Amino acid sequence: MNYEVTAAQLVRALRGQRSCAELSRRAGYRSNIVHRWESQRSWPTAARFLQVRRKLRPTAKNWLATFFHVLPEWAAAYEPTSAAAVAAFLRHLRGKTPVLRIAELAHRNRYSVARWLAGEAEPKLPDFLRLVDVMSRRLPDLIAAVEDPSRVPSVSRAWERLQLARHAGYDLPWSHAVLRALELQGMPNGAAAQRAWIARRLCVTPQRVRDALELLERSAQVKRTARGYRLLEVMAIDTGQYPERARALKVAWLETALERLKTNAPGRFGYSVFAVSRATLRELHDLHLQYVRAMQQLIARSTPSECVGLYCSQLLDLGEPPSG
Repeated sequence: MNYEVTAAQLVRALRGQRSCAELSRRAGYRSNIVHRWESQRSWPTAARFLQVRRKLRPTAKNWLATFFHVLPEWAAAYEPTSAAAVAAFLRHLRGKTPVLRIAELAHRNRYSVARWLAGEAEPKLPDFLRLVDVMSRRLPDLIAAVEDPSRVPSVSRAWERLQLARHAGYDLPWSHAVLRALELQGMPNGAAAQRAWIARRLCVTPQRVRDALELLERSAQVKRTARGYRLLEVMAIDTGQYPERARALKVAWLETALERLKTNAPGRFGYSVFAVSRATLRELHDLHLQYVRAMQQLIARSTPSECVGLYCSQLLDLGEPPSG
């Protein structure tokens, strides 16, 4: 992706029907700085862009709340459009990934990346978009948190496909596993042979695989060719956009894990019941989040693709009554 082009398009979308000069005045500049932003001759910092957005749209939803759906605890300590909030957001996405690795993925100097993450320097808008993309693969979600993606041409199609992919996952959870199975080594040629092969690898019925592939075709994630099914693109999909549907999706995969446990399938199944302070439980939640991020980074680096894994976990206070 050309992050400079996307940044310029974001500014243009924010400007709307105003002239560049008018938006520059509204933002508090004497020069026509917005024209320079749109022509990619200079850039606002990420925080400055967010501040201009808030000035133009004072009733718009907090971009952090839109991106995360449920605000992380750290967000309460920051004004959402501040440079400190931008740095905290980037640190959250980073998790435990080494700075050097992020710098390599972003094609940026590791000292610059370290300073941006520490809040010692502010990333310009294109570099902010770049870091979000390489650390989370959720750039379309970030764009949607601050602007209508259909007004940002460089990401509009990716956003449409992402929404289709999300709904495919909600409608048929096993489509996620079938999609991952298409990445595995040893896949035979021919649609029928592939369906049978995937069914054996996932220990599910051929009909379940067929249903999943049909849905993946409709959602433009898979294309059927003369040689069989072909992945169009592997996307990072956050399914938390619709909480009720996301909860049903979690239940479906937990039930799958339970079915495998009941049949003594290979895997790591365990539990621990313990008494701790509420502060320690919060620390355990943070530790678990760090583990998940590290796991995601390890998955992203793993080659070759030889099996489809399922990770399920629960960490809760048994004394908290269910809502509703």
